[in-house]
Amino acid sequence: MSFTHGVYRQEVATSIIAPVTGSSGLPVIIGTAKKGPVNQPVLVYSYEEAVEVFGYDNNWAKYTLYEFIYSQFALYGQAPAVLISVGETATVNKIIGGFNSRTGKAEGLELVGEVFPKYRLVPGLIGAPGWSHNPAVGIMMRAKAESVSGIFQCMAVCDAPCDSEHEVYSGIPEWKEGMGYTSNRQIVCWPKLKLGDKVFHMSTQIIGVMTRADHEREDVPYKSPSNELLQCDGCTDDEGNEINLGMLQANYLNGQGIMTALNWIGGWRSWGNRTAAFPSTTDPKDCFIPVRRMFDYIGNEFVLTFWQNVDQPLTVRLVREIVSTYNIRLNGLQAREMILGGRIEFKSNENALTDLMNGVLRFHVYMTPPVPAETIEAILEYDPEYLNALFGALTQ
Repeated sequence: MSFTHGVYRQEVATSIIAPVTGSSGLPVIIGTAKKGPVNQPVLVYSYEEAVEVFGYDNNWAKYTLYEFIYSQFALYGQAPAVLISVGETATVNKIIGGFNSRTGKAEGLELVGEVFPKYRLVPGLIGAPGWSHNPAVGIMMRAKAESVSGIFQCMAVCDAPCDSEHEVYSGIPEWKEGMGYTSNRQIVCWPKLKLGDKVFHMSTQIIGVMTRADHEREDVPYKSPSNELLQCDGCTDDEGNEINLGMLQANYLNGQGIMTALNWIGGWRSWGNRTAAFPSTTDPKDCFIPVRRMFDYIGNEFVLTFWQNVDQPLTVRLVREIVSTYNIRLNGLQAREMILGGRIEFKSNENALTDLMNGVLRFHVYMTPPVPAETIEAILEYDPEYLNALFGALTQ
């Protein structure tokens, strides 16, 4: 060591790590298109870019990606999105996809797992308009939402069928339960929406509603997608028959874990706060859409933020750094009322010595996202005491 005399300086790593936020509402949409790459996730930021890559046609029944491109970019003005085309024509076996043993590559919904490695963006919403009402597709969408790239989680936005067998609202809950659309990672929508001569699967516009609400709130998904303005002028079934639901019918669907549309105060609006797990599940983190999404958001963010600490020496400094960093983050979310409160702890009863010796650390995150104010009630009472004002008035 050389001889020193004077004043010197050095730097150490910051003990507080800046949080790495995930893309809470990034849509990953799978369907058909008349051109463009097949079985490749493509990130697009505008209507023009999407059309340049995948083309466009008003035949949405055949080319299902175009419905989403028009809705998300032209109507809702939201970006970005990841689009996956399975070609010009598709079957359920193509949408579901899997690993092709001949090419050794992923296809269909299996490609959801390749979005983060390719673009460093975490999928937030999985959609397949025109296909998600098929139970085989709906189940696979749920499976992919439960485990994205093996470490992240998101939501699958699905439709219930609107054909001649499912055109009466009262029969949709039975279909939902019977077909297995009962996961806390699924949002079930019914019926279809129309705008002029264009007809949309409701899942398409609900994704637009969710991404718009997220972007208006710093990309934090604490706002419910319910009671948000839709881009439609009516509801319809597959045959073009108009469907009009009153408040009682819409609330019945909501009570069975189904989102719908309601023409009420302020025009056509999305209506429903509950995941498909409701009413079988009443745990707030699993039955309320925004609470479920906030748990996914915090969990995904924790992974992204502290991945850089993996394989670092397990020391007191490391534990303090993680606890301090995330308590600051949770305090910030609380200050903006995105959560009602939160904290992170390193608890001895959850970290056995044998686990610590094996390099395993567990941190306990407590948090309370706000639930939607689903019911606001006024209690009215006639108060005869105010009649005494009559006597005061007569003496003036």
